[in-house]
This record gives sequence, structure tokens and C-alpha cells, in this order.
Amino acid sequence: MKELLCLFGYRYRPIHAASEKVFRALAGMLPVREEKPIAKPIRRILILKFGGMGEAILARSLVEHLRSRNPEMTFDFLVEARTLEAMTCGSQDNALIYHPRNDGARRAVAALMEIRSRHYDAVVDFEQCSLLTASFARATSIPVRIGFVPTEPGPRNRFFTHSVPLREEESMWSCFLQIGRLLDPTLPEKLQTVPLSCSSEAREWRDQWWGANFGGHAGPVVALHLGVGPSAQYRRWPVERFAELATRLLRKNVAVLLTGAKDEQSLISVFRSTFRGKSVEASDLGSLEYTAALLQKCNLMISADTGIMHLAAAMAVPTVGLFGPNTPKCWAPVGPFATYVYPTRQPCSPCINSYRRQIPPSCTASVEGACMRDISVEDVLEAARTVVQSDWLA
Repeated sequence: MKELLCLFGYRYRPIHAASEKVFRALAGMLPVREEKPIAKPIRRILILKFGGMGEAILARSLVEHLRSRNPEMTFDFLVEARTLEAMTCGSQDNALIYHPRNDGARRAVAALMEIRSRHYDAVVDFEQCSLLTASFARATSIPVRIGFVPTEPGPRNRFFTHSVPLREEESMWSCFLQIGRLLDPTLPEKLQTVPLSCSSEAREWRDQWWGANFGGHAGPVVALHLGVGPSAQYRRWPVERFAELATRLLRKNVAVLLTGAKDEQSLISVFRSTFRGKSVEASDLGSLEYTAALLQKCNLMISADTGIMHLAAAMAVPTVGLFGPNTPKCWAPVGPFATYVYPTRQPCSPCINSYRRQIPPSCTASVEGACMRDISVEDVLEAARTVVQSDWLA
């Protein structure tokens, strides 16, 4: 049962900033714990995963690897509404949900009391920097508390019994696997992500939708994700480049599937006004599971660094990620048929460092999004040829 238990506001709200200051001061009074090997068998695990759909896709993949290798392990989740489906889709796991814009400290305490009553063996905090989530993990009194800490000494490690350093030369997926090896020391170092499970209802809906929109099309279908979410718009590849790419692919008899959020429909409209081939909008479907099911039918996905890029890669769709302000060292798509493009030589790139919670409010280059404009259509086509498994793109 999905229980609507909530935490107080989390991302970028005044109460969050104030809470971070309080917990930073509190951390100084906590002892530094010596990390010791986990001796007691870990069976009941609570997962904390709030913002970031791409991170949620990676975290869910790790959970599925642990579950398949350790049938005795069970998982519950404390999530935000926007990560609920990524973490629980196709599973019977319990989830405690919070709504950051509406709920207060009283609901946070209710969630904490519920969690303490369940007597988990371990809690894993998948957030990267937040003292708020780290302190919540400690307040649960769960004996094994695992989370990320920065490479520089800081207060976050005082809230955990076991930690994994966020090293900027390592990918997020590699860091997640290190967390997994704390729970299962024999977990292999090299693993791929795991597709989300799509229900029979979602597959039936997908087949009907596909038949209605692409039933008469005999060629490949390429998914394009034009937007990047609400923040850091300088991460977008220009819409005209997407249209040029799609036009180049017309000679391959390609049709286009356009994914996106509701507030990205203006980008889709611009694309469709320019591209003269067949394109179908699949934005704001209301279900991540439906989007995942549709992507499985596609021959290729091209996107900037977004949650949808990570979803497509995890679903084993040939995927090309486009990078400029943020580095693929950390966030390259992970999957059996995934690659990226990062050709920029702009001196300011990369300017985004989520490991340090650094996201410039605006682009500092002389031309907005100059590093993304450095990506040519030919760059993308060349990368796509390395992951597409059939010869239609040759």
C-alpha cells in the first residue's frame, strides 16, 4: 500500500536552506564513527530517493541487482512523488511518499515514527549532498546507515555508519555500485542497468497506441527528447539541430517519436513546424511506465542529459546522450547500447557539478549554450552508428 506520509519541503525552499544550516551545526557535535564491516545479515532495507529521475533509474537498477542476487532482501522506499514510479514500477514494494510543496514538519515526524516502528536493518540515502536527508537517516535509528559523502572532509559523513565518497572522476553508476557492495560484497564491479518492469496493461496500451500512430509505418522510429526539464536550459541542444538531424534521417525512412513533459510542448511545436517528415507527440503521458513501454519499440533515442535519456538506456534502447555543461564522466547513459557525444572545447565546460551542488543559474559563455552548439548533426549520427545494432543507419 502506498502510504501518503510526507516530509517537509526539500529542494530549494527557505525551510530547506535553514534546515541545512541547523544540521551543519548539529553535525559538529556528533562523533566521527569508525567504519567497520557489516557483520549482521542485512534483510530489511529502506531506500531514500527524492529528486532526480535519472538518479532514480540508476538506484532502481541497483535495487533490482541486489534483489535478484539476495532473495532474502526486502526493500521499502521513502520517495518524492516524482521518483515514486521509477523506484516502484512493477514491484510490490511499500513506499512512503512526501509532497515537498505542501507538507510540514508534523508529517515528517509521522513518517519518521512509522519508519522507526518497522525495524529496518539498513537505510540507504541516495542523495548526494543533502544534510536534511542524512540527518533524517540518522534519526531513524536504523543500525546500518549508508550514504554518499564528498571527498573533502565535511559534516555529512557524521550522520552515517558507512559511506561512499563522491569522486568526480567516477560515474554516478559506479558510485551506486559501491553502495551496493556494502550490502553485497560480491556484487560485480561491472554491471549494466536493469529495464523497468512494464505491466501487461502498459504493454497492451503501448501496442494499441503504436498501432494507431505508427501502424502504417514500415521504417525505423527514432525518439527525440527536446527539453531538459525546468532548470539550466543551457543544457538543451538547439531544436533546429534536432530538426536537421531528423531531416537527414528521412532518407532512411525514419519516423520520429517526440517525448517530453507538459511544459516542453512549445519545443515540440517548434520542431514539428520545421520537420516535414512523420512525427508523433508522446509527451505528458501521465505514466513513466507508459513512456518506458513506448521507448522499447524505438530503434534509437537521442537526448541531452535527462531522466528520459537514462530511462531509454536502461530499457536497452540504443541511446545517444548529448553533453556540454555537465560531464559524461559522471552522467553518461548506462546501458548495453548507450553512448554519448561531448565534443566541446569551451573553456567553461563543464560548469555543472552536481557532486558539489554547483549549477550556474545562467550560461557564462559568450553565446548561450555554446558547448551544446558545438555538437554537430554529424557528431550525433556518428555516435548513433556505434550503438544501433541493425544496418538501417549504415
